[in-house]
Amino acid sequence: MTEHARLLRQVRQALLQDDYASALDALSILVKEARAAEDHAAMARHHGNLALVYHRLGQPDAAIEHFSLALESARTIGDPAMQSGILGNAGNVLREMGRTEDAIAYLETALALAVDAGDERGRGIWFSNLALIYDDVGEFSFSIPLHEQSIIVARKMRDLRGLAARLGNLARSYVASGDHPSALLHLQEAVMLDRDLDDKPGLAQHLATIGSLYVTLAERTSTRVGMQYCFERALDHLRQSLSVAHEIGDALMQADLLRIMGTIFYQSGDYDQAINHLDTAYQMFKGLNYESPLAELEKAVAQAQAARQLQAIGS
Repeated sequence: MTEHARLLRQVRQALLQDDYASALDALSILVKEARAAEDHAAMARHHGNLALVYHRLGQPDAAIEHFSLALESARTIGDPAMQSGILGNAGNVLREMGRTEDAIAYLETALALAVDAGDERGRGIWFSNLALIYDDVGEFSFSIPLHEQSIIVARKMRDLRGLAARLGNLARSYVASGDHPSALLHLQEAVMLDRDLDDKPGLAQHLATIGSLYVTLAERTSTRVGMQYCFERALDHLRQSLSVAHEIGDALMQADLLRIMGTIFYQSGDYDQAINHLDTAYQMFKGLNYESPLAELEKAVAQAQAARQLQAIGS
């Protein structure tokens, strides 16, 4: 094995093991070699990888610096697909830094280059990431069409896993904009895809979101019958989500789902079930050393117990 091949292997293994110090050492040597050989393609790749390592280390300024160096080399060799990837990744880092306008500019350029290069996968990713930025700032009239474009690309490429995630993103935009029926429609398709893909974490989350949406619809319904129907639909989806969360061992999600279900039972007047679910949620959060919900749950259990006593006196 040559020294160059050994360094490349060191980078791959270090990144798999989250050994960032070893990755940085090897990449620094590889950058020097590429610069000495005036190999701009290699320089772009290695600076891009350095940027990703610094991003993982929580050093966004260093990451942006290396993305800039990578972009210089990619422009030197005139590779639009490589430029698109660098700009898009840099845009994502800028988004995390709160530099929204810069992030949008980078991602819009990345999208344009992906279109020029005929890079369908890149188009879908940058459409989706741009949409998420507009979601961040509440510009749903921009984010929703972008999410829709990213979904079109996922369907075209038969990227079912990406499609499920993007349907969930679009649904969240609809929820935030107040269009709950549209959100439900897209989440239901995401759930079908999650089942087909056996993506249990995605399935649990999407089922939970549907359950929460039905709770919101129940609160907005003017009739008792309508409210009860929405609560029943909510509980059905939350039970399914709880089962999947139990299967994958997500205790925190189970506790939160039990809390939501307990609140539904309380609002429905089923105080025994409310107490059971709320108290179980309390015990689970306490066991996980998750302190923030405990006071509210303790109060909710007490309210349900008081309501049950009044119910018994009335009967």
